[in-house]
Amino acid sequence: MRIFDLHADLGWDIRRLHHEGETEVLKNHHLENLKAGDVLDVAAACFFEGTESWADMQEMITLTRQEIEQGDIRWIRSRKDLDPRTSKVSAMITIEGMCGIHAQPEEKIRWMYEQGARVGTLTWNDSNDLATGKDGSPVRGVTAAGMKAIRQMNRLHMIVDVSHANEKTFWDEITLSSLPVIATHSNARSLCDVERNLTNQQIRAIAARDGLIGMNSAKSFIAPKKKDQDARHLAMHARYIADLVGHEHVACGFDFMDFFDGYRRSNDLGEAVQAQNFLEALKGQGFSADEVRDIAWRNAFRFFRKYLSD
Repeated sequence: MRIFDLHADLGWDIRRLHHEGETEVLKNHHLENLKAGDVLDVAAACFFEGTESWADMQEMITLTRQEIEQGDIRWIRSRKDLDPRTSKVSAMITIEGMCGIHAQPEEKIRWMYEQGARVGTLTWNDSNDLATGKDGSPVRGVTAAGMKAIRQMNRLHMIVDVSHANEKTFWDEITLSSLPVIATHSNARSLCDVERNLTNQQIRAIAARDGLIGMNSAKSFIAPKKKDQDARHLAMHARYIADLVGHEHVACGFDFMDFFDGYRRSNDLGEAVQAQNFLEALKGQGFSADEVRDIAWRNAFRFFRKYLSD
């Protein structure tokens, strides 16, 4: 079954391998794995951990755009680009962390949008000039510059992603954004008590604004015990969130990092070729065939068809 993965750090891998002298990274390292898992729609995240400059951000975003443009890949930039009939892999550029923005946030957000970015977090786990991630001060949230960034994102219909935000930033973003927000790769904190996962109040707030929550396959966000870090227990997060706010707010946001390191991989859901294991596990949690299809890709299509620009 087709899957729309709301978060894969492909931009990071593209830049890394380009620096090692490679080209056509998506074609040579990722496309076949995505197809094997039927992950036909993917958010290609440009990941910045907090030390990168604006020039570093520009380089990764530009390389990602070029790889999508030059490869055998459909590019998702508007609601019209969402096509469930195509068997080609379709990619959307997203931003994970905006640490390189120190001034002129509106101008830089517009530049990223013009390069194709359609979703973005203001911060990763770090604190930067726009907002505060989970490792930052709990009393610090979105800054004045971050408010400008959110307003510009709203004007452009670039979706605010609340994954990695600390709670103060999360609630600031919920309040400040005139469009729904999404958590591209976060699970339920009630089932796995780590700060990156969402509280019941946060889950309800996202759903109340018509947002989405992508289920994250990183093992430490699924369960504390190694034996439970698998597709079945990730599907339990989906069941929990669906029971709380409705399955229409649940999606996939696997954050596969098999090309980055091994320590975050869950037992049977560690790379794109294993993505169908999650859908099978959803059936085991009592989701109907239609509900599984919604979580797999239709909820994401519905959201982006409604909130991306033309």
